[in-house]
Amino acid sequence: MSQPTILEKIYAQRAIDVDLAKSTPGTTPADIHTLLSLHLAPPLIPLIPRLKRNPSTTVTGANSVSNASTIPVMSSPSLMAEIKRASPSKGPIALTANAAQQALTYALAGASVISVLTEPTWFKGSLLDMRLAREAIASLPDRPAILRKDFILDEYQIAEARLWGADTVLLIVAMLSQERLKALYDHSLGLGMEPLVEVNTAEEMTRALSLGAKVIGVNNRDLHSFQVDMGTTSRLTTMVDSEDVILCALSGISTPSSVQTYFSEGVRAVLVGEALMRAPNTSAFIRELLSWP
Repeated sequence: MSQPTILEKIYAQRAIDVDLAKSTPGTTPADIHTLLSLHLAPPLIPLIPRLKRNPSTTVTGANSVSNASTIPVMSSPSLMAEIKRASPSKGPIALTANAAQQALTYALAGASVISVLTEPTWFKGSLLDMRLAREAIASLPDRPAILRKDFILDEYQIAEARLWGADTVLLIVAMLSQERLKALYDHSLGLGMEPLVEVNTAEEMTRALSLGAKVIGVNNRDLHSFQVDMGTTSRLTTMVDSEDVILCALSGISTPSSVQTYFSEGVRAVLVGEALMRAPNTSAFIRELLSWP
């Protein structure tokens, strides 16, 4: 009998975690529903317009009467900056990182999205990290969107994410049947959140496109083996020919040259985690990486 892959191990543990949370008094599905109905979730912002704005964005088509026809034009991709203390492949990365402080640094440096790992066993994250990251940037003008980065397998986790302040969630095609993927995608939309749908193969890209996903992230890391192939994004970009889809590159990105290569291939956002967590000067690293002023 073959050994379970890393993704299968994480999925199994998250299923246990979710069942525990759902059976705990105060955090049952009924409790989460009640809390959401009381409007206790922080206000959200739409993901897609926020991804189209970054420090390189200029506006064309403006007129003196109305700016309704203005079109944002980017000369560099938007940044999805990730808060990640550890990972299964690298082990500890920045165990003492403060999520709120890191989120504020990212926001002030121009990030369009702040991705917060909320998986506790392998990535050492939590929902509290996400809520504190959200609170740290709440008063900023044009704040970044908050992404719950986790292994989502149940509608409960999406409702939980919204309650704790997420503007969007990650859905990983590799760990979900098409039926479950659609159900989770629709549930997220029902709560006002356009999900980031993650793919790693041509077959998964086909599934994401058939779903109607508007924000698709190509993960250069195979989540079964956690091996990185930086050519994965480049190979799959040709499958996306709709201007209605925002294509994102995920994992392994650490150089301006790779960012510009992806941008020339149609990628409009990059997710960067480890390189930012290890950077001695995060803001300077971001400006250099994205070629921002």
